[in-house]
Amino acid sequence: MAYVSFHGTFLEEDPMPTLEKLRNLRILNLEENALSGKKMVCSAQGFPKHDSLSLEKLYDLEEWEVDEGAMFALRHLEISFCKKLEMLPEGFRFIATL
Repeated sequence: MAYVSFHGTFLEEDPMPTLEKLRNLRILNLEENALSGKKMVCSAQGFPKHDSLSLEKLYDLEEWEVDEGAMFALRHLEISFCKKLEMLPEGFRFIATL
């Protein structure tokens, strides 16, 4: 099982365009200031085997876009203490496994 976790990395650039290309990635945790940018984008066909996503304490995250066809195998989603994130991505309505 492929697993990636970022903790306190303060990434300024959105890591999703790179991470979504990891074809066997199943679990991704972005925790405690892993991201200092304001926006994340998950592209169509990205994260094909992604099963679990955790976003925790991403204090600067304001906007998250998920294109139709992205993360279509996602079964577990946890979002906590992302206080500036005002809404879930519209693209989640296309994920039948969630």
